[in-house]
Amino acid sequence: MDWKRLFNEKRSAEIYNVRMPATWTDRILEFAALLLLLAMWVVAAVLWRQAVGEESIFNLSFAKEMQEDGLPLSLLFTTCIWTVVMLLIGYSAYRPRLVNTPVRITTVRQLKLLVTQMRVMNIVLGIMGICLLLSMFYDSAVWVLVPTALLLFFAVFFSILIRRAGR
Repeated sequence: MDWKRLFNEKRSAEIYNVRMPATWTDRILEFAALLLLLAMWVVAAVLWRQAVGEESIFNLSFAKEMQEDGLPLSLLFTTCIWTVVMLLIGYSAYRPRLVNTPVRITTVRQLKLLVTQMRVMNIVLGIMGICLLLSMFYDSAVWVLVPTALLLFFAVFFSILIRRAGR
């Protein structure tokens, strides 16, 4: 195998310049991701109110001092970071050139599958964000296992579809 040729090979930029009109499926997936993002903020607000009402919330800071109200701040921080992640994944559906794929994208069908993959991943990340907040509040990591398995499943599933569409 010629490794120099393999690593110096450039992706065809013409395929990324194809304008694909958004379908109803795309709009529904984006709307579902937006609803999950809003639901995540609602869950964070409800958990925030419950956490502020509790008296025995302590957290060890970086300076090794006991801090009160550690859980509400970590809920807010996690929700903000998760929002940025979901917005970036949603943006990458409109700019598929930014996505690093294991397969060389050469056809429009592969590009369409890649865009659909980003939208489905955004929905799964929304579910995972809500489950992460619940697992932080209720001290149970089980909440995150199902969305993690879903994320892995869809990553493998769409990778296989994208690879087959290039043949």
